[in-house]
Amino acid sequence: MKTRVSNQIAFLGIVFLVAMGVGHSTELVVQKQISVSSALSGHAYVGGSNAPAAGVRVELCAPGWKTVIASTTTDKKGHFSLKKPATGELFYIRMSAPGMNIYEFRVRIDQHASQELTVFLSVAT
Repeated sequence: MKTRVSNQIAFLGIVFLVAMGVGHSTELVVQKQISVSSALSGHAYVGGSNAPAAGVRVELCAPGWKTVIASTTTDKKGHFSLKKPATGELFYIRMSAPGMNIYEFRVRIDQHASQELTVFLSVAT
């Protein structure tokens, strides 16, 4: 019985060490420059590969990033679209996905802007 418990503890210790070695440390990336877009929509790509980032959670947040107002997920082509609130001039967007760094950036809507948002997410290391 004592050997069985010791073996289980040793096994759990090995599992824990392997999980620690394989785990990723996610960083928060905050863009200081305000983006300009024609709408609260665009595409997310995996930086370096330029592959579409599918399944990325996109959140429209209140100033200060504490409250989520609306959210969506990117499709298989990495496209997302959020409905613009009736009020506000500056919009706070957070993008996150498992294994990727978290991105926070601000967007100003300009109907005369020629393009939507393009975001290149980096893999967490």
